[in-house]
Amino acid sequence: MENRWLKPLYETVEAEFSHTWLPSHDHTHHRRVWLFAKELVRALCTEGCHFSESKLEQLIIAVFFHDTGLTQTLDASHGRESREICRKFLNGFSAFSTDSAETILAAVEKHDDKTYAESFPPGKELPDDILTMLAVCDDLDAFGATGVFRYLEIYVQRGVPLRMMPEKVLENLEKRFHFLVQNFNMLGNFIQVHKKRYHYTADFYRKMGLQFASDPGRTVDTGPVKVVGLLTEKILHERIPVAEIGSHIQVSELDEFSYHYFSRLEKEHKGSLQGEWQP
Repeated sequence: MENRWLKPLYETVEAEFSHTWLPSHDHTHHRRVWLFAKELVRALCTEGCHFSESKLEQLIIAVFFHDTGLTQTLDASHGRESREICRKFLNGFSAFSTDSAETILAAVEKHDDKTYAESFPPGKELPDDILTMLAVCDDLDAFGATGVFRYLEIYVQRGVPLRMMPEKVLENLEKRFHFLVQNFNMLGNFIQVHKKRYHYTADFYRKMGLQFASDPGRTVDTGPVKVVGLLTEKILHERIPVAEIGSHIQVSELDEFSYHYFSRLEKEHKGSLQGEWQP
């Protein structure tokens, strides 16, 4: 199934983003979400869930189109635009029934509109519907070093001042992790792996918040503040691809915190391009 769909989907989404510089949510983001989806499917299968080929097709297509609407609008309601782009793609395939296509389109449209409190109560069966899986796997890309950059880029694009970002990020990040745990707490190993990634992003923005609180004049140029400045300069302004950023930053200009961050970011992105993500 993957051999049949991965290349055409990746190339289609890459073309959609060819005139939009949004590296935190472009075709590489969609590929990472697919890697998380495969990991989740494997974890669910060990707990007795079964996925037909048609369901896996629904999942991979929904994954690769969920954020394409960001090429049209940066608004949180971009799912509607994503749905329309996906609908046009599906029109070229007569093999999809109306019900199957609607399952895909509904997941694409609603992936970011989830009400976090309305998840499966503890003790119920593990959710294996396309929408929940897509929403959770999309959230997983908000963790780790990639998540740090993802929040920075999209909030900058939406006009959020740097000083206000830590509070906003931490609130949103907690909701994402809560949604993961509420739905898939029975997957102990899966949760533990991504809990560490969640804490990495949360710790980064907590430290950034403390830097802003203790240095209102922003005279400090180390740690998270240093990282954010370089991410803004190199990726948002100079448009250097994330996987190549290491070769565009002088190690001598980095403090220890920044060095470890950029090493991790580069590792995550190179891993995803090779078909594996790095915890």
